[in-house]
Amino acid sequence: MTRSLKVAGLLAATSIRKGSIGVTLLIILILALVGLNLLFVPGLLGGLVWGANAKVIQTYTADIVIESKRESLLIRDVDHLISRIEAIDGVIAATPRINMGAEFSFDDERTNAVIYGIRPEREKQVFTIHESLIEGSYLDPGDREGILLGIQLAGADQPDIELYYRSLRRVHAGDRITVTYANGLEKKYTVRGVFHTEYIQTDLQAFVTEKELRAVNPLPPEHATSIHVNTAPDADINAIVAQISSIRNDLKILTWEDYAGIVRSMTDSFAVINAILNVVNLLVAGITVFIVTYIDVVNRRRQIGIQRAIGITPGSITLAYLMRATFYALAGIILASLVFIYLVVPLEAQYPFHFPFGDVYLRVELSGMLRTALILLSAALVAAFIPVWAVMRIKILDAIWG
Repeated sequence: MTRSLKVAGLLAATSIRKGSIGVTLLIILILALVGLNLLFVPGLLGGLVWGANAKVIQTYTADIVIESKRESLLIRDVDHLISRIEAIDGVIAATPRINMGAEFSFDDERTNAVIYGIRPEREKQVFTIHESLIEGSYLDPGDREGILLGIQLAGADQPDIELYYRSLRRVHAGDRITVTYANGLEKKYTVRGVFHTEYIQTDLQAFVTEKELRAVNPLPPEHATSIHVNTAPDADINAIVAQISSIRNDLKILTWEDYAGIVRSMTDSFAVINAILNVVNLLVAGITVFIVTYIDVVNRRRQIGIQRAIGITPGSITLAYLMRATFYALAGIILASLVFIYLVVPLEAQYPFHFPFGDVYLRVELSGMLRTALILLSAALVAAFIPVWAVMRIKILDAIWG
């Protein structure tokens, strides 16, 4: 076995050393481009999914959403429940919300949306909407006359936003708008601020203080429509959900993935796209190695026959070609990794791709890079083995005499 490895190594080294430098560099370059694509596409899609998930969690759902199973759809004893939830290990904060449908009007423009009653200070511990203000300021806890609008509601003279022509179009911080609640009550509010999170579902929302919405729509004390829970990055969400479920049996508890099902659908679609592109890339890599190896073994068929006649085993010859394919693949992988880490990633970080929910940055994960290397290496070995195996099946005399 050791002798076969030595012979194979000598044959592979001789073949690479005496082969055309231009052809060798071209093969390595092609495999490097394939490897770079195998790193870039999953990195981009991974960044896309991560960015979308983060935006949903940070601005729309939080990590966990709690609703009521009761017929009234209201959660009772909210403050007591929140104190028990926040006592669970891994929970950072929780905030309650109440909501009501409403019509918004400004001059001759009208639109409909859901208005939420919030506790501003608690909201800042769970969501990052206060960091996405493009005009004005956030709500104060005791504010009864102010309202906070998403960009898709306000318009703010930005016709490039997705739902501009369904918005109030010209509303800015400081303007007075009229809100007609679903119960028929009409009231004017001063727009304290306009926010743009770049997640449409969030940017279609409006906020007033919980105090104000309770005055407009009297609810039983200590009741809320939903509770949103922010957890630590390394927390086990399923374990936290189980602990919350054990507190009371009248609660419907959803993770952010359950609550925002569209994001899960998008993630699944990206996974399919990634798989298709990876198959195409591997076919390119495999065909490249196959063609190079096939041409080489056809041109050297007589030489291979002579090598077999003088006692070099088919296993050693096959192993030599596999070693050469390994050299090409490893060289391509190393070149692709260096270009990706030290050129592509820093360049993309400086000029990130912009999607409807914000800037997207490439995700670099060691596990993904190792998986890419293994896949590319496997494709190269399989592609090199097939033509060599076919030639090894030819009888020695037939190989020598053609």
